[in-house]
Amino acid sequence: MGTLSNQPGALPPTRVRYRVLGFACSLALLTYLDRIVIMQARESISIDLGFNDKEMGLIFAAFIVGYLLLEVPGGWMGDRWGSRRVLAGIVLAWSLFTALTGCVWAFTLDSGRQLHLGSLVIPLALNSLAMMLLIRFLFGLGEAGAFPNVTRVIRNWFPLDERAFALGLVWTFARLGGFLAPVALSFLTMMFGWRQAFWMLGLLGTAWVVIFYLRFRDRPEDHPLCNDAELTLIHHASTSSERSDHAWPSWRVLVGSLTVWAVCTASFFINLGWYFYATWQPKYWQEVHNIPYADSGWLTGAPFVCGAVGTLLGGFGSDRMLRRGISRRWSRALIGIAGYLLAGLCMLATGFTSTVWQAETLLCLAFLVNDLTVPIIWAVCTDVGGRSAGALSGLMNMVGGVGAVISPALLPHAHELLHAHFDHRLSWRIIFAGLASAWFFGAVAWLFIDAGKPLSADTHA
Repeated sequence: MGTLSNQPGALPPTRVRYRVLGFACSLALLTYLDRIVIMQARESISIDLGFNDKEMGLIFAAFIVGYLLLEVPGGWMGDRWGSRRVLAGIVLAWSLFTALTGCVWAFTLDSGRQLHLGSLVIPLALNSLAMMLLIRFLFGLGEAGAFPNVTRVIRNWFPLDERAFALGLVWTFARLGGFLAPVALSFLTMMFGWRQAFWMLGLLGTAWVVIFYLRFRDRPEDHPLCNDAELTLIHHASTSSERSDHAWPSWRVLVGSLTVWAVCTASFFINLGWYFYATWQPKYWQEVHNIPYADSGWLTGAPFVCGAVGTLLGGFGSDRMLRRGISRRWSRALIGIAGYLLAGLCMLATGFTSTVWQAETLLCLAFLVNDLTVPIIWAVCTDVGGRSAGALSGLMNMVGGVGAVISPALLPHAHELLHAHFDHRLSWRIIFAGLASAWFFGAVAWLFIDAGKPLSADTHA
């Protein structure tokens, strides 16, 4: 992929970019390992700290609120100061708050005072719920900017026709992290306890930072092992917008780009539906199929393995279409449209299943076809954003984060309302129909995404 012919006697291109890809993949795995592990720890946390479903929904949402607030600034900082320093700080911060998640104990400190805001009375008290909300919010701030900076790394280190595949591999490892999280937590909890599991993950992230900072460089030109042939291969198809020295396009350019609007819309709807997998999936298995949390690790993890396959196939397929002469727009958008439509249909059908294997098959298939599109939507940000790939991908993911906040916070309320009128199975059938509609709206947004129209280089701020 992406090779150029060499002059006789010239050295072949080195493969330093694949070492860089290894860092990006390990970071993606660690990101999802730390992010998803609280899903499987939900029952243990609820029992130890006395949280109900709605409070756990707020805890899930607190992470995403912090995540979306720093997503654009995190991407911008990478564009401005380089991904090496920014990623090292990001991983160090989130590893600290991962470890602190395991340090929350049941307590209440009540000052005896109250804050009166009109008819609203807020007691001035600090308890375990407030502490957990704060830590998960700060954890979200810590993880913000990770994938925008990874996207920027891929843009800097890979030629145009290798980027979707590279991003697909990155997201393959992210999904494997999502699969390993419930399995690893079940093992670590059994051996040591859920608190100790969070502490160990914090130490793992700290070790990654040390190795990464010593071995990684922001640009191939700065890496002593990257030769001229590899530099030529990486840069031969770069556009003028990618070579621009500016790090952020003007707001007029962003607002005037239909692709930017559409890619943000697609990101919003996909997160609105997808976060069921990362938060309330074990609840579904328990209520509809009578499978307790402790035994649902493989069921909740299997869709992430299927997603790992999907991300790899999606990135490979898009690059292959591009090399075969299909326009950049349709080599990206066709996969996006098909993936979202099929995922929505599978989610809709899940509500009508009657056995565990039927539901698991459809949930896995929905995850797989959805994840065909994941590397594509990030590749669109590199195609369109150029030098501003980190900031633009941060904007896309921030808007998606709004959907991710709404989903885990809204689901327990919808769940309670529906269960007041219907049985478990019918209630979840309606919930799955609502989730499926998010994918259908996202598919419509892909019709307006044109990766062949980069943001104008001469109108960067």
